[in-house]
Amino acid sequence: MRKWVRMGKASSAADADTTEESRRRQPLARGIELLTLMVDSQQETHGVRELAGRLEVSPSTVHRLITDLEKLGLVGRTPTGSYRLGLEFLRLAWTTTARYPLHEVSTDTLRELMEQTGESAFFCVYSEPRRQMMFTLAIESSHPLRYTLPLQQWLPLHAGASGLAILAYAPADIQQEISHGALDPLTERTLTDAPSLLARLATVREEGFAITHGERIEGAIAIAAPVFGVSGVIGSIGISLPEGRFNAAKSSLMAGTVRDAAQRLSGYLRGSRDPHSNASR
Repeated sequence: MRKWVRMGKASSAADADTTEESRRRQPLARGIELLTLMVDSQQETHGVRELAGRLEVSPSTVHRLITDLEKLGLVGRTPTGSYRLGLEFLRLAWTTTARYPLHEVSTDTLRELMEQTGESAFFCVYSEPRRQMMFTLAIESSHPLRYTLPLQQWLPLHAGASGLAILAYAPADIQQEISHGALDPLTERTLTDAPSLLARLATVREEGFAITHGERIEGAIAIAAPVFGVSGVIGSIGISLPEGRFNAAKSSLMAGTVRDAAQRLSGYLRGSRDPHSNASR
């Protein structure tokens, strides 16, 4: 028994060494991961040891990565020795935003959707590596009773219309992976078995939108449709409202309005429509 324990420890140490060596051989990917972590964080500054812990690599690895990023201006060092996003990174972000005004056109589209339906509208983005989604923008309705969505938080795809609208158009292997993985219930109505989830995804693809009743937030109705970029689904757009205000007779009309908004936004992002005139290019 002791022999097997010792061998197991040796194997674990060897695996750890192999993993660390593999990470050293991918400095570009690790550097991008480090920048992504800093962007997604609510903190303005970061220490080397903190970043190392969150990336699960050694402090020396992070120090090498961040030194290279600092030379490029993508991160900057503060007077206290911590690090923050650099001016060159901000310049690239501003330039990209000006060239591909995702936030601007998304805001305009959401505002139109909110005005057309009278309900709060949202936009969320999809991360294929994470297999998750994030609400990045919301335009709230003027109703005194409405739901406030959790912005800037990574959330699962299997619960709620926003995630289902994305997952239904993700590659088949990702659908299978998520469907047969851990489907944690967010409410009593969340789908938690693979056959039901896969059947729901087929329905979403057939109809072009997803509608859910309290599957992510208790008492909330959501209708969402996928948004596509040049390489496939990149997120979803939709509306949310309390169950007490939902009129089933108007659900098809509202779903069509959401689907039209998603198609317009997809056209902007693919470059087939002008975001200012809405004219085809």
